[in-house]
Amino acid sequence: MIRGLMSAGTATMMRSLGARRSFEEVDGGVLVVNEFGPPDGEPWVLLHGMGSTSLAWGLVARRLQRECRVLVPELSALGGSRTADGSLNVREGVEAVGALIRSRLGDRPATVAGISLGGWIATRLALARPELVERLLLVNCAGYRDQDWTRIARLVTVDDLAGVDRLYGALFHRTPLPLRFARRGLLAAYRSPSVRHVIETLRLDDGFDADDLHRLDLPVGLIWADHDGLFQPEVAHAMQRALPRCALQIVPACGHAIHWEQPRALLDATVHFQRATAVNPV
Repeated sequence: MIRGLMSAGTATMMRSLGARRSFEEVDGGVLVVNEFGPPDGEPWVLLHGMGSTSLAWGLVARRLQRECRVLVPELSALGGSRTADGSLNVREGVEAVGALIRSRLGDRPATVAGISLGGWIATRLALARPELVERLLLVNCAGYRDQDWTRIARLVTVDDLAGVDRLYGALFHRTPLPLRFARRGLLAAYRSPSVRHVIETLRLDDGFDADDLHRLDLPVGLIWADHDGLFQPEVAHAMQRALPRCALQIVPACGHAIHWEQPRALLDATVHFQRATAVNPV
């Protein structure tokens, strides 16, 4: 039920923002891909987080489509994609997104942006296939090894409404009004096979450390919420120190889910990164 509702709602909203919906065959299934902008535009790939859909990037994709070709794949069944286990974990995500870039963009590397789990996939993709990634934009990025993963696992393992309330405390500094009435929807999403598959198949070597980040010799933007209760701001500063070419933007008075709590701040920070790292800045 929740999968159908989220998939249909996401499709309707993304089309209203200008998306062209298509399908991409990858190992293990078929991805729904939302595409915006002109075919010859600056290539961007936007990756959403766990328990979410492409709509997390809706406002940003609508703005970027003025001059960019933007691909926003659905990484789980919650957005309508069909995979064996209902979603892509980190390893599967790296393979699928890499295949998508090669298929749709050919030899053109993309700016790859990711929120949370999407940022984790983007980072591992840049490490594994650097020729595919022009720039990285990581928003409250998951995957950095040196943090309290036991605490994080407790927060994202949601079995009841009390678990939803704990997770809300990490996701939001001030919960947006519509989401105060969406607790049962989030519970259903986090109890779905789409989320369970990601959590249950994570491995230690899926993560990355400071030595890994030091190898990323490309422009990297970090956007981080000052009240992120999942991946705390100290992680952002540690990642910034390790990355050779990195700029960090802190979003004040916001929790982990920047895209829901402060979507305008996410948009502004993304456009700032795009302009600051442009090859031929205006």
